[in-house]
Amino acid sequence: MQLKEKKAKRKVNKVNVAAIIVSIIALLGLVCVCVGIGTIVFLLKDKPNLDLSDFNSQESSIVYDKDDNQIYELGTVIRQNVEYEDIPNSLVDAFVAVEDSRYFEHSGFDVPRFVKALISNIRTMSFAQGGSTFTMQLVKNTYFTSDEEGHGAVKSIKRKVQEIALALQLERQSSKKEIFTNYLNKLNFGGTSQNIRGVQKASQYYFGKDVNDLVLEESAMLAGVVNSPYTFNPYINLDYAQDRRDEVLYLMNYHGYISDNEYKAALATRVEDFLVGTTTNNERGSGNGTPYQAYIDYVVEEVYNITGLDPYNTAMRIHTCMDKDVQELMDNIQAGNVDDYFEYPNDEFEVASICLRNDTGEIIGILGGRNYADGGALLLNHATAQYKQPGSSIKPILDYVQAFEVLGWSTSHVVMDKPLVYQGTNYIISNSSNSYAGEVTLKYAVGNSLNTPAIQCIRELIDKKGNSYLVDYLTSMGFNIDLNDFDEQYGIGGKGLNVSCLQMAGAYAALMNDGYYTTPHAITKIEFLNEKAPIVPTYQATQTISEQACYLMSELLRNDVEGGYPNLMGLFRNDDYKVYAKTGTTNWGSEGAQFDIPSGSIKDGWVVGCTSEYSVATWMGYEKGQVGKPSYMTYDLYNKNIKGKITKLILDETAEKFGFPEDIARPSGITSITHIAKVGTPYVAPIEGIDEKYLTSGLIMSKSPLASLSSPQKATISDLPEEPKITINGTKLSITWPKYPDEKLLEVADETIDLVLNKSDGETLFATKGNRMFDYTWVFGAVKYKADISVGGKHIKSITSSDNDETIDLLGDITSGSKVTACAYYGYENANVNSASKCKEVEINDTVSINIPNSSDVDALKSALSKYATVEVETKPADASHSKGTIEIYKYDPDASSVSINSTIEVHSLKLKKFVIIKYSDASYTLTLGSSPETSGGVVKVNSGTSITFTANVTSSTGEYSGGYEWYLDDVKVEGSTGKTYSLSANKSCEVKVKISDGSSESIAVEITSSSPEPQETT
Repeated sequence: MQLKEKKAKRKVNKVNVAAIIVSIIALLGLVCVCVGIGTIVFLLKDKPNLDLSDFNSQESSIVYDKDDNQIYELGTVIRQNVEYEDIPNSLVDAFVAVEDSRYFEHSGFDVPRFVKALISNIRTMSFAQGGSTFTMQLVKNTYFTSDEEGHGAVKSIKRKVQEIALALQLERQSSKKEIFTNYLNKLNFGGTSQNIRGVQKASQYYFGKDVNDLVLEESAMLAGVVNSPYTFNPYINLDYAQDRRDEVLYLMNYHGYISDNEYKAALATRVEDFLVGTTTNNERGSGNGTPYQAYIDYVVEEVYNITGLDPYNTAMRIHTCMDKDVQELMDNIQAGNVDDYFEYPNDEFEVASICLRNDTGEIIGILGGRNYADGGALLLNHATAQYKQPGSSIKPILDYVQAFEVLGWSTSHVVMDKPLVYQGTNYIISNSSNSYAGEVTLKYAVGNSLNTPAIQCIRELIDKKGNSYLVDYLTSMGFNIDLNDFDEQYGIGGKGLNVSCLQMAGAYAALMNDGYYTTPHAITKIEFLNEKAPIVPTYQATQTISEQACYLMSELLRNDVEGGYPNLMGLFRNDDYKVYAKTGTTNWGSEGAQFDIPSGSIKDGWVVGCTSEYSVATWMGYEKGQVGKPSYMTYDLYNKNIKGKITKLILDETAEKFGFPEDIARPSGITSITHIAKVGTPYVAPIEGIDEKYLTSGLIMSKSPLASLSSPQKATISDLPEEPKITINGTKLSITWPKYPDEKLLEVADETIDLVLNKSDGETLFATKGNRMFDYTWVFGAVKYKADISVGGKHIKSITSSDNDETIDLLGDITSGSKVTACAYYGYENANVNSASKCKEVEINDTVSINIPNSSDVDALKSALSKYATVEVETKPADASHSKGTIEIYKYDPDASSVSINSTIEVHSLKLKKFVIIKYSDASYTLTLGSSPETSGGVVKVNSGTSITFTANVTSSTGEYSGGYEWYLDDVKVEGSTGKTYSLSANKSCEVKVKISDGSSESIAVEITSSSPEPQETT
């Protein structure tokens, strides 16, 4: 066997292996260093050149009006820089604790902070954590601003490397204090328009004080705001601002800048306790306002929304829609320079208004509030950034235009204004008048701003289309609505619905523009100074509702102005152009009690006035409730109509400058309609011959199924549910109809209607009366109980009765043995519409058995006998044959015989004519009392001391009276005077009376008219 030769193994020296590994590592390290250096060199290739002046100044932006006239220069004018010595320690500590805890230790780049942020970003796969120091942020805010599209610069490794390099360079050329001061002077602290720049301006804006006066709690809030200036703005999101401030306090305590006791004490305070509001500290009427400032502030906000850039920090040329004349008028209005047209009641009273062009959405003027008239910028713009409940001014936008569109209503629709409660509550919905009108036309309901018709309208819309449809619609009209918050109370501008003048003007402009909504805007073009392409915003007009529905709504808005309603809109009536308008009012509820505001006091007043070309939305009221300061409007103040007068001034200015606008043109697809004025739908055609006062006329969309009138209601009537009861007794025929099923038709409806609101258990919550516009009983009449009577097949009479029981006498129409047919039925009083009849035949048997009661009471006897014949009563004096109290009864028929009491007689009723009852009694006497001189009206008028003779005259039914007399003077018997005459010498007024033996009496008053003169003493 041949063996393979073994190969020799080569031994490797361990020392050589180690040398090789070290060499490789060194080589790799050198390569990495070279690559790293090369990468850094590459990333820093186009790094901006550091210039310390860049951190203190910037080129201004220019703002132009619609005619390209320069109106404003945006520069450092709103920034009020401070020195480091002005900054309190609490503010330095707050910023360092929350933003850069090792600021005074690092050289501009905090490696541990950066590594921590890097790890966090890798873990979350985002660039959420930047790890920037104050120095790096200052560099970023100064040099890294935007990309080609005009938005904030994107986060990138290249930008971060350049930030670090510039930060390290800046730290070598500036002190920590200078960097920190520049940082605070450059920061965006938010504000209403997101444009408060610098800590001094922020301190004044939020707390009304200079920086050096800030306390710990205020410093912490400012340090927290800059992380997200909008989110943590306490005027916008108070809860978020509170939480963020508490987070800053925690970090200050964590890093040892404040003690535990200081932390706990500061944590116990509320942010709102330090806020001063969003107005300036200047006195009202100071005249320090900057022209066009309210408009400029909105332009700055809109630029930021479009570009992501701050025009105070980035130079640009901004072209706007502002009309100088309109804006100057609005500036004068907010300053109160209105030639005594009206006066503002107090310093706290605020107003706001906005004017825009309907077809383009261009804002031509902004009245931001009286705070702008007194100086300052970046204040609360009451026209664009303040949100208040709109009250009834939302009804045309949400309720009624959708009623035309979705429900097919006409402008002559009849609605019921009645007491209602919000669904699921016992809270009664009321009108401003605290009364309910009943049945009214839609014109009346809108003109008088009734609430319950609007609630019923939105309920119908919700039932038919659902909440999401209405929320989507409101969103398309420029409102910010959350579906989860939507409620039927939005239909009258209540609950959580809050809107701005800007939103209201935009929505009404769409109504005036055939339903096309264009986002309201102030900017037409933005040009940059760094050769970047200009931005020309485009705004697409979107049709949110049909032009036909909008036209119908405009008719009601015009009627608001011209209808003569007590709605304060009559001042818009003029011969030159048409105005379409609606007001709105909200009230303080129980929440006003904390400010000593009476419940039900007026909180906000709105009016939106429009022409076919421009819309003006105006608000008046108070920014907030304050104890000890005016915070609500009295009715006297409200009725001064400041909001209406402001709107009129602006509309008149647009008409004067741009020419009188045309009326809104009636589009195709609109039909005139006249129908019966009954509540609801379908609309019913007039009944032939109906009084015109029961009709109403209006306009309706032709495509609506209700445009074709339904046939009027016929006078249908129910049949008798059962047989009538028909009986005959002698000559008397009695009929009893069954009660008519619908009792309310038995009477003609009243012109008022009961408006009753009951709880589910039947308890009455509210009851009143309202107007009734129409009821069919006014045309057809009430339902009556009717019958036709025939004898021997011959019709003899008809009966119409309001009662279901009726008795008639057939005497003269029947004979013994006659057959009487009675046919009973129901029928309308004024319409020849009757139910089917039910008949009964009755044969006449004229033998009647009459029971004569055992009674000496003439009235009882008369009542018993009058059922069968007429009854006469005679009275005769008792005689030898008839003692006193005797009664005789005679029946006067051909037999003419007497009958006895307590007996039963058989008579022929058809022959019986009458009964005569004779009662025998004592003689009757008549007593009269005469005097000399004669009486006048039962009174003798004589002078004092005159002699008077009285004579008693008595006549008897049986002959001469032989009884005695008694005379009385003032009810005192005169003794011995029993004759027929009595003489009296009258010395005073008195009464003379005479009585005879049967108790009869007669009296005469004696009145003394004058006295003899008293003897006079002779001198």
